[in-house]
Amino acid sequence: MSTSIEQASTTATGGPDDKSFELTPKYCCSRYFLTIILLFSITVAIGGFARRNKSYCYIELFAHSVSVSNSTNAANVSTADWRTGLVAKSPVTRCKLSLHTVTSRLLRGDEVISKVSPSFDEFGRLYESDKTDAPVTIVDFKKVVTPVVNGSVVWDYRVESVVGLKAKSAHGFLSVICRDIPVKFTADEAGNVVGSLLGGMRPCEYSLRDNLDPV
Repeated sequence: MSTSIEQASTTATGGPDDKSFELTPKYCCSRYFLTIILLFSITVAIGGFARRNKSYCYIELFAHSVSVSNSTNAANVSTADWRTGLVAKSPVTRCKLSLHTVTSRLLRGDEVISKVSPSFDEFGRLYESDKTDAPVTIVDFKKVVTPVVNGSVVWDYRVESVVGLKAKSAHGFLSVICRDIPVKFTADEAGNVVGSLLGGMRPCEYSLRDNLDPV
């Protein structure tokens, strides 16, 4: 039994086909340079991904407010001033955004009930009086025919706009559609109509534009 064990041990550790491992300076240098090359490649890949992300902006648009006030009633026709707000958000890429409205129209169903046209200066250039560095733009629709009943909610208002957008890496114009905006109306003791957005912000659709043709 003792001899058998000794023979097995000799075969496992000292046979003619056994190649012992030897740690040499050449082996260490080759491993070191391979590690450096791998780390450099990973750094370049991460840097390129970060640069691509900086040049890309994820944007969401919302109708965030509606207010109806200053109503009048002349010749049995009720009119009111509407003020609508559009806000841009960048929850993924967190880009700094600014908005300004070029032209806009208010619809109920498929009927256009008010328009805001662009203004131009004496040289024919677009006059951007409401342009700010904020991601919010406000549109005022004056003397809109508003025949509503106190306490009612109208669900099918829509705002369509051409909006100028400026981000850190790009700027341009968007066609924006905010559909199915619910507005709740009330009236004061004098019968003046007051309205506001029902519920929270409403998401809007948008697409890029190449020109300033009206919506």
